[in-house]
Amino acid sequence: MVNKFKTYLKEGFTYTSLEIVASEQGEAYFLLELKKTKNELIITNKKELKKLEDLPNHIKKKHPFFLCVNTSNVLTKKVENTNTDAIEAIVNQAFPNLDLSNFYYEVIQIATNPIVTISRKEPIDAILHKLKEMQIRISKFSLGISAIDTVLPYLNDESITLSNFQINISDTGIDAVLPTGSDTKKTYTINGLELSSDHLLSFSQILGNLNQSSRNTNFGPLTKNLKWEFENHRIFNYVVKYSLIFFLVLLLGNFFVYNFYHEEVGQLNSAMAATGSKKDGLTFLDASVKRKQERVEILSASSNSKVTYYLDLFAGQVPSSILLNGLKYQPLAKPVREKKPILLENGTLLISGISKDVKEFSLWIEELEKYEWINSVETLDYDYISKNTSNFLIEIGFHEN
Repeated sequence: MVNKFKTYLKEGFTYTSLEIVASEQGEAYFLLELKKTKNELIITNKKELKKLEDLPNHIKKKHPFFLCVNTSNVLTKKVENTNTDAIEAIVNQAFPNLDLSNFYYEVIQIATNPIVTISRKEPIDAILHKLKEMQIRISKFSLGISAIDTVLPYLNDESITLSNFQINISDTGIDAVLPTGSDTKKTYTINGLELSSDHLLSFSQILGNLNQSSRNTNFGPLTKNLKWEFENHRIFNYVVKYSLIFFLVLLLGNFFVYNFYHEEVGQLNSAMAATGSKKDGLTFLDASVKRKQERVEILSASSNSKVTYYLDLFAGQVPSSILLNGLKYQPLAKPVREKKPILLENGTLLISGISKDVKEFSLWIEELEKYEWINSVETLDYDYISKNTSNFLIEIGFHEN
């Protein structure tokens, strides 16, 4: 599973290969796209392009891209009777007196009848540069028919037709490489895949990558660097994309979590505010109860006095010309104030009413002063309403016991 993920990250499971072929009309471009799924290859696209500039419209740049250069700038030659397996020696035997620093070369079937393919560096570099300008990153490239050695074990034909060559096969491998016309086409079936001769080299190039086949070339460091650039670009793009998705999901998750807890905190704050309001109400009620309790305790302190008895005596002596409208026992000495003690005028009665006879009112006051339980009688207010009617307010001091 880990290896599969690494493979997907580095190159994915879709592969594209292009063969550039010299034809009678100029150059032809044969494009093949394969997809690997469940250890099986499926052809997803195959085309013949008129010009190289059309290539970006037919490929996805995130997939590995392989190139087969089979133009007139590429020369292929079979070497007879070689007695060495040194690559440069074989190339010099096929093409004597070449300055190899100016050429790219590729050699296949070294053990028997080596096939040497060469090309000057300038035309190959020009193609690579042009593809780079189109932002197409190459994973690997090959020269001439060199890529065909990968697919030979899957073909039983004695003669194989390619896009511009025909190769003859013997027990020792490729026995002859002969040019052929562009009108010579043939279809091959490889493990259920039908491939025309025009796409056989492209298929072989992709298959070589999947089989991790190595090539005998002098441009190995170049192809290694091209593959490294492609893989790093692909990994960088996917890491950036998945990182953005990860952080987006993370931020979205944080938003939902924050929103959930924000609502919870809001509800708790509302509950706390309601609780605080109830607490203030309870505090106010408690203070009110305490004040009333203080009053009750003060009044209860006089529960053993003869106040009720004295009030009965007082009521029995009120003349008929006097109407009482108010009686306060132990009135407040000062108005009640918060956090202040309640002060009462002990042993005091405040009596208010209406007198209809001035003389009888005066006699009543005199009678009250004679009672033993009364200390003092003081008229605080006496206002005439009419000739014979007046409002009055008197204060009576008395013994409680």
